[in-house]
Amino acid sequence: MQLETAPGHSSGGRSVWATIQRAVTARRGAFALALIVLSSLAFRVQMSHECSFSLDEASTHQDAMKPWAAVLKGPSKEHPPLSYVLAKCSIVLFGESETAMRAFTLFFGCVLLVVIYQLCLELRLTVGRSLVTTATFALSPFLIKSGTDARQYAIYGSFITLALISSLRLLRGPLRIRDLIGFAAGAALAAWTHYFALAYALALLGALLIGIAPSWKRTRVSKRLVAVVLLFGLLAVFWLVAVRIAALVDYYSHGKHAPAAGPLFNTDLLFDFFQDFGFMSYKVWSFAIQPLLALVGLVLLTLRLRGIARSLPLGLGLAPCLAALFLSSGHFVAARYLAPSAVLYHLAVCVALFAALDRVRRVPRVLAGGARRLLVPLAGWLVLAVLVIARLCELPNGFGTGTDYYQGLQSYFVENLSKDTRVVAYFGDFGWILFAREYRLGSPPIYLEKFRRVRGIDRYLVIEIDVFGDRRPAFESLIEQKFGLSAQEWRALPLVPLPRSRYQPSVPAHFVQLPSDNSPAPERRRRR
Repeated sequence: MQLETAPGHSSGGRSVWATIQRAVTARRGAFALALIVLSSLAFRVQMSHECSFSLDEASTHQDAMKPWAAVLKGPSKEHPPLSYVLAKCSIVLFGESETAMRAFTLFFGCVLLVVIYQLCLELRLTVGRSLVTTATFALSPFLIKSGTDARQYAIYGSFITLALISSLRLLRGPLRIRDLIGFAAGAALAAWTHYFALAYALALLGALLIGIAPSWKRTRVSKRLVAVVLLFGLLAVFWLVAVRIAALVDYYSHGKHAPAAGPLFNTDLLFDFFQDFGFMSYKVWSFAIQPLLALVGLVLLTLRLRGIARSLPLGLGLAPCLAALFLSSGHFVAARYLAPSAVLYHLAVCVALFAALDRVRRVPRVLAGGARRLLVPLAGWLVLAVLVIARLCELPNGFGTGTDYYQGLQSYFVENLSKDTRVVAYFGDFGWILFAREYRLGSPPIYLEKFRRVRGIDRYLVIEIDVFGDRRPAFESLIEQKFGLSAQEWRALPLVPLPRSRYQPSVPAHFVQLPSDNSPAPERRRRR
């Protein structure tokens, strides 16, 4: 696997034999890419079939079920409407099951793999190395989750990557209409999918305007007119998105959801970057070694480009992440919001590893040339095999799309407990959406904060939804207040054996049985 100029980008001779070789290589590359994409799709479909909606996906489903007029306008303040339109189309075409509603994300997970491969070729990686980069990204936690969950991240990551490819071509020249259209379409659709995309799109637009300015006078008038029309159309889309962002900021600043002050540097978000962008879950490779390789790879990508294009790898791969670590104080920002940076992060790691393998040739000078030529690819395939095998060893836990398997709770509860038991949970807004609207339990779930025993009901199934970090002390305090169980007593209760899937654990739940209504001492509680 070499890092020299990829086939199709050589400026050397145009002999018939060289043309045939390039065509054969490109065809083989396309065939291998198709196998990677289809394999990824088959795996994610199978995993989707076994995984229930996450809390965020339940919110997507709720918004997509609104009338078409509301969906087209934007059913949620949190995000632009395009992803909801696609979710609505998935529901209309395929139904309301988990996999059916995820159809649009499953599709864009495939699109993301294709545009990553094209980005590798645009950066002059060989076909072999482009395929390796794409295949390893197909196994990454980011692609597995964002390419399966019914959310926006694979969609806008695909559009921004497409805009980046078009930008690199335009900056390299000459100015072509199809590249202008590709950039404008990718940037506009990304901005209409996720608000964070606006920052990436503006950065690409700024670099593009600076880069093509010197050749503007030499461009034909017809191309200038097309460029101006596309620019104004793109700016109109950006303006509409900016207006929606301003309304969202005003909502959070003056509404009941105003964020509390937080630390200057968001260490939790930094941890999420390493976890979500890494190749493995909770491993030293992903949390220590890989970030350093990513930084080296971004620098190497910078050196491979020229002019203003040199600002793009670090500008899109690193700068948004650093800014988010400081700007996210007091606000909820997740690593997946920066999907284009995840693409460049993985690409940069691969480029750093390829460069390290190239250096291996210069080390064993005592070996003959043939031995050195054999050693480099052998070392490369050995490193790749170790990484892929280590990643596959994380099956099934490292490939789950959500924390809890709520569908298992629904089926188990309805079949076995719904007649004489009620569900109680420390919900939060998303939890209420999930259980009140998506997973019917035969009776309305009860907020733990507002718990009052139901007449004639002594048994309650108390479930833990996203009870971690700062939420656990509050949860256990409510358990003691409402049920008279100390934190130690609560933790000692046996878990209810709820069903689980191959990729998701069951939601933690305990039975709590109160004294019957005829008990002379109702304040004394016993548990089972």
